[in-house]
Amino acid sequence: MRPAFSSTRQAAVFGLLLLLLLLLPALMCKSWLPPRESIYSSVSWRFGSYPYLHQQIFEEKTDVDVVFMGSSHIWYGIDTPEVQRELSRKMGREAVVRTLGWQWPGFDAIYFIFQDLLQNRKVHMLVITDEYLGDAIRPQTLSYRWFRFGDNAGELAGLPLQTRISFYAGAILGMPRNLLSLLRPNLPADLASRQKTFIDTQYHAPNPATRLGSLAVQLGYNYGESSEFARYKPEAVARPSDVCVYSPSTRSKFQFTGPPTRSLQLYFARKIVALAREHQTRLVILHFPNYTEMRSPAIPERECWPDILGGDVALVGISPATLFEGMTDNGARKLFCDTGHLNQNGQEYFTPLITPTLLQLYDSETKP
Repeated sequence: MRPAFSSTRQAAVFGLLLLLLLLLPALMCKSWLPPRESIYSSVSWRFGSYPYLHQQIFEEKTDVDVVFMGSSHIWYGIDTPEVQRELSRKMGREAVVRTLGWQWPGFDAIYFIFQDLLQNRKVHMLVITDEYLGDAIRPQTLSYRWFRFGDNAGELAGLPLQTRISFYAGAILGMPRNLLSLLRPNLPADLASRQKTFIDTQYHAPNPATRLGSLAVQLGYNYGESSEFARYKPEAVARPSDVCVYSPSTRSKFQFTGPPTRSLQLYFARKIVALAREHQTRLVILHFPNYTEMRSPAIPERECWPDILGGDVALVGISPATLFEGMTDNGARKLFCDTGHLNQNGQEYFTPLITPTLLQLYDSETKP
């Protein structure tokens, strides 16, 4: 086999080039990087509503009353236009409610994207859900797109070296795209385009930009493998009054199942809380129903978030046994596209139940 290099000099030049590529994220200071809006405008719908995030973070300027933010559970699970209608009716003006959602969980993604949003718009209430990443200690899957060392290195100061190296490795992967953006700025997506996107073909759903960011998934259970999607509205037994806000007096209505949050994600969960407090944003953690929990009389949440993040964090949920009371297993399946994600039927059933409680929390936060 021929040697990889014909001379020691050639090998040295290659080594120096490789070293430069590895050091490039550290060498590129913030002023040398393209604007952060180039991050979102270049990410495909395949990975989430990033074209819509670009518009909402960098183009819209009004205050946001309520933002639902996070990965697929919250992206699939909230009928955002319904919440906006109810809040508008309550306030006597046009409310601003948005869902900013994407694929793959991680509190780190919420933190960095929420930070970008707050640098451009005032947010009165942020609603998230548990962003559990299993036993993984890695950053969120798409971190190489939204984490840039020149912008965000200081946010990693309290993390172990191994974790900081993982983020830095992502910054290396993202650097070619950032350099290309310096030469050729990314154009924002045409949100009004009627051309089919990954959302249409994969989820049979309307463009989220037409639904204030909400993804109304039109898929049957197990994505149509065991049943085709059909419109379904259950005979509701549950009422909005069944929704519970955690407090010491309501603790018995919750069941905290663990496992504990790994240090990486707990670090960013606490940074989200600190960021919300700094900007006077009400923070709510909402429990989403799961098909496997449907007969549980208590609300199964992994952590007691008010205990570990602070008492001003509101934890909200509804007992699965109450939510699915009177439904057969097959009937309940019609509300899901898989065990953990609501489809359009599910979001239209779940959202009106939890909305009055969310509006009460909003009202208590915004009153002088």
